[in-house]
Amino acid sequence: MATSLIPDPFQMWREALTKLEGNANSLVTGSMDSQELMRSMHQLSALSLNMQQAFEKAIGGYLARVNLPSRKEVSELAAALQRVEDKLDRLLPDGAGPAAPRPPRTRRPPPEEAAPPAVEAGTPTPAKPARRTKSAASRGRRRS
Repeated sequence: MATSLIPDPFQMWREALTKLEGNANSLVTGSMDSQELMRSMHQLSALSLNMQQAFEKAIGGYLARVNLPSRKEVSELAAALQRVEDKLDRLLPDGAGPAAPRPPRTRRPPPEEAAPPAVEAGTPTPAKPARRTKSAASRGRRRS
């Protein structure tokens, strides 16, 4: 393969990265034998863990003051809800699908499915019976 007059930037990058990784590996390998470094790493990880616990405690206190659930409480609630759903699934019959479709909940009554029978021309329509109501005079009068 013929070499180009223009150097390949990606090849230069790969070589530099390989060299850097080799130097870092040799430095870390040699320093891991040091007890002082190991002690410092242990203290750093313990400090990190203590800071994380303090942060979680502070956030938990804040969430309790503003009456919001913590992540742990939400996950416990989700687990409890999943248990309830599983119990409901066991109680339902196997072939039980979704319930029969229900009409939409609107303020208007649903349209009538069958229209009333047509009235023939010349046929008298039946009159509605009159409602009996008490007159104002009879309501005010008391029986003795």
